[in-house]
Amino acid sequence: MRLNEITVADQPDAWRAIGFTVEDGRVRIGDSFVIHLTGAPGGGITSWTLGIDGLNGASTTDPGGMKLTVTDAARPTGTAVHENGVSRASKAVILTADTTASIARLREATADLGAPENEGKGSDGAHYAIWPMDDTEVGLEVVCLDPDQGNDAMQALFLVVDDFDAAVERVGKNDVTPEDVYSERRRVIIKPRIGVTAGVHLLSRPTVHP
Repeated sequence: MRLNEITVADQPDAWRAIGFTVEDGRVRIGDSFVIHLTGAPGGGITSWTLGIDGLNGASTTDPGGMKLTVTDAARPTGTAVHENGVSRASKAVILTADTTASIARLREATADLGAPENEGKGSDGAHYAIWPMDDTEVGLEVVCLDPDQGNDAMQALFLVVDDFDAAVERVGKNDVTPEDVYSERRRVIIKPRIGVTAGVHLLSRPTVHP
């Protein structure tokens, strides 16, 4: 099972400007998934495609108000080398007003999805659920940070860079948030004002403990 494609209403040139390689409106994130840049107005992630191994045909629904297509799993094709050093994805995050309800909606829309492999509450009390996805470090996460947020929305893509300092320099220090630490890893978030509106978090490579 894998994330095939994530559709974002951004202009391809905005992503090119910060070091992503864009081919035919698409950005390959390692072997993790493809980001489809439509250039449509409004910005943000507008839909996503879940790939299920061996599934015949495709179906499209909108569980929680977000368009989801379910089809056969497909490994990304095209170029995966980016000037900013992004090499793979850690996870894609859907924010929801109710994690339990979101899990039920996704499972109803996707019979083969099954229960999340990891579910619990973070130190801040946020209820999360995680499904592993092929060629990602973590996979797909659904989490409730605000019970009043409204419809489900994929609002964060955590991408891994091989050289963190070089990546920040290439993107531009004024175009990312101040560096912080996320799960023992250095992190910045690309500011949407530059036209990259997918909630892109850049993470350093995982810490290797002896």
